[in-house]
Order: sequence, then C-alpha cells, then structure tokens
Amino acid sequence: MIGSYFQKVKKKCWKIIDREYPEGKDKYAIIGNIIAHSARDGDIILDAGCGHKSVIPEAKHLRIKKIGMDLVLEDIKDNKSIDAGLCANMNHIPLKSNSVNIIVCNMVFEHLDKPEAVFAEFNRVLKENGRLIFMTPCIYNIVTFINRLIPNRLHKKVSKLLTGQDESDVFPTFYRANSIGRLRKTLRENHLVEEDLIMYQPPPYAFVFSAVICRLVIRYYRFINRYDNLKFLRGVIIARYRKHSLPV
Repeated sequence: MIGSYFQKVKKKCWKIIDREYPEGKDKYAIIGNIIAHSARDGDIILDAGCGHKSVIPEAKHLRIKKIGMDLVLEDIKDNKSIDAGLCANMNHIPLKSNSVNIIVCNMVFEHLDKPEAVFAEFNRVLKENGRLIFMTPCIYNIVTFINRLIPNRLHKKVSKLLTGQDESDVFPTFYRANSIGRLRKTLRENHLVEEDLIMYQPPPYAFVFSAVICRLVIRYYRFINRYDNLKFLRGVIIARYRKHSLPV
C-alpha cells in the first residue's frame, strides 16, 4: 500500500521535473564529452572507481586502451566497457609510474578517506601533461548537506528507495575533497593544473518523495543557476586537470 503510493508520488514528481526543470544534457554526457575531446590515438585511460560500467565513451576512430579499476571484484568481472580490469585500492595503484595518459574518476572523490594519498598516486601514474578528468558532488549542495546528516549505514536503503540504485553500488562517504577550494589546493600540491571546471546542477531526483518539496527545490535550483557567484552551491563539480611537474 505504502509502496504503491510512493511510486505514484515519484511518477508525479518526474513529470514535474520533465516539465519545469528538463535536463537537456545530463552530467554523464558532459563528462563523456570532455573525455572524448581529451583522448588521443594510442592513449591509455584509467577509469578509477569504474564500477560495472565505465563512463569512457566509445571512440571507434581512436586506438585507446581502457583500464578499469574498482574495489569490487564482481563489478570488474561484469564490466564489458573496459579492455582490462584491476581490483585495487586507489591509495596504491598497481601501475608503473608515468604510464597513463588520462585518469577518469566518476563520483569517487566523495568516498575517499585519504584524498591526498590518492591524488599523489594519480600524479605518480600520469604521464607528463596527462590529464585527470573527474565528476564529484559539491559539499555545499543541498543534497550533499542532507546526505551528510544520514548515517553511512542507512545510505544504501535510502538510495534504493529514492533512486532505485543497487545497494552494491553505494559506499561510505567522507566528502574530504568536495569543494572547489579544497580540490584546487590539494591537486595543485600534486602538480595538477586546472584546465576546465564546471559547476552543474542536475534535476532534483533526490526529492521525488514529495511534489511540494520537488517544486520548491526546482525554484531553488533555478535561483542558484541564475547567479554565477552562487555556483558553489550547485550539485556537482566536473573538471579537467593536467599534470605539470614544474612549479606553478
């Protein structure tokens, strides 16, 4: 009974979103486009935290090697979008130094307990002028703020209820590298120079439990999208950095 009612509310909210806050190009299309424009023939691309499907787009005109890395062995085994798989922790990437052209991280940084160690590893395995391309939630966004109030032990059930996400895809969150300032400082310390940075606000899919709240959040999202000085409140940070070993 309750489940049936909730499904009706979700469908109503999705219709509201489609009508009042349509998404012309989703965040995965944005990061995929950045990766596609960064890749070159012969590149080795590491998708760190790839899960069961990589965000690296198909590039039939390029000869690239896609390496996927994740902590979950079953996800690596099931991932058909990579050429090779590694089951490993990002604190110790089992690759040679200066061996990778591009590292991709999709919704991973929020799960890093020790981001400084991970970024140091990225610097080690990237070739000179290699690129780090990532997408991660912004710590000042309303969804992230609410997420931080929910104990990690409940994240899987809440995510399953609201978005239908498989519980095996939900991991503990720490948000220790999830603001523009913190990212810029830590990446710069590891010789990674910012090339592009986008603050993007996706639709309010986390608020489909109430039509009233959904509409209120849409109004809030429109407001923070209108003013550039409020971009730090938007949902996700999408960026491209380049390795440069000389002081910057």
